[in-house]
Amino acid sequence: MSVEILDASAWREFRGKPGHSGANETTHLAKIADGTGKLRDCFVKLLPHEYPGLLGEAIGWLLARSSGVACVPFAAIVFVPLSELRKSIELSSEFDGFDVYPAWCCELVAGKVVRQINAWAYWVSRRNCLNSKDARNIAAFDQWTDLRDRNFGNVIRTSGGGYVSIDHETILHDLLWRPAGRCYERRSLMDAAKEQLSGAEFLKFQVEMANAAKKHAPGLSAASADIAKITEQIYSSNASALIPAILDLLDQRSQTNWLADELGVMA
Repeated sequence: MSVEILDASAWREFRGKPGHSGANETTHLAKIADGTGKLRDCFVKLLPHEYPGLLGEAIGWLLARSSGVACVPFAAIVFVPLSELRKSIELSSEFDGFDVYPAWCCELVAGKVVRQINAWAYWVSRRNCLNSKDARNIAAFDQWTDLRDRNFGNVIRTSGGGYVSIDHETILHDLLWRPAGRCYERRSLMDAAKEQLSGAEFLKFQVEMANAAKKHAPGLSAASADIAKITEQIYSSNASALIPAILDLLDQRSQTNWLADELGVMA
């Protein structure tokens, strides 16, 4: 399933600011009409043209869906009417001169982010997350795709007890972000597990990561055409070079035992 690109008519109504908006001050809640006209409650965030965040979000969602990593059921690129958005939030000068601006939107998931304000609640929430199968899948996915900024603010514990990953903006860090002149320090669930779990627990965490990586190659195969399509739509001027570079990197890192060798474990 390819990523939908929705025009400004799809952004229907501002619904407030989320409790945890992260560093992006444009993040807000809105009613979004999908391609069939169905209204969905979504997180929406404007992403600057000069950085590859929009492409990263799209690729991350496509790969997560195809490789068995829990993610939101609906996501899209939507052109936000800035005159309407400015009625509700103040936008910085970088958005001056634009009538509409591309944004990433993803459907709300019933649940709470793992990160908690209360220190004790956060410790328990974080520990429960790290002990879940979903955390292993997400950690393996992030290693495969070179995603650098995974933290407990972009993992949601659903009302059903599972864990869903959101915010794939920093995917393909060295391939996409370094050339754009912006780098991130690595934050990952694997690093958190190393700090929080015992030696035996952490070894099990890594082994299960390596086993989860067996879904990466078939996931890439299923998503390759859609990755190429959305890359062409976002970066048409250099898509001929960018598409093979993206697919080749993901293919290399999805090969049998690549992650196991990186981690130094037996899968």
